[in-house]
Amino acid sequence: MNLFFTGCYTHAIDTKNRVSIPRKILETLRRLGSENEVVVTVGLDGCLFLYTSEGFSALGSAVEGSPLGETSTRDFARTFYSSAEPCTLDRNGRLLLPEKLKAVAGIGERVVFAGVGRRVELWNPDTWGERADRSRGEYEQQAKEVFR
Repeated sequence: MNLFFTGCYTHAIDTKNRVSIPRKILETLRRLGSENEVVVTVGLDGCLFLYTSEGFSALGSAVEGSPLGETSTRDFARTFYSSAEPCTLDRNGRLLLPEKLKAVAGIGERVVFAGVGRRVELWNPDTWGERADRSRGEYEQQAKEVFR
């Protein structure tokens, strides 16, 4: 049973800011017990992060365990929490993507869903393409750093 988000999918966003969650991602959400609600927040590198409620709480615990005396901890926590939006999935597996978060990531009429282990990243398709191309070119070096 796969409990990690994997795969890459591009979907259209309708005029009401609804987007269908890709089937494989929706299946993983269901296996993780989060078929009705997710949390979307500002991510890194120009994307949004989508978490299960439990995944968001786990990451929140890590943030809360960081040294409060560090300015970077406080600044990160402010952005991470104040940008977070709990989002209900409708019975058709659609997510209503908040306009303010779409704007942060430069997402327009289409969005890329990239499964990245315990989270899903939501990208502007052009930004994703550039980032993915660059990353693939550095994949071997990245593997050496990850698996040292």
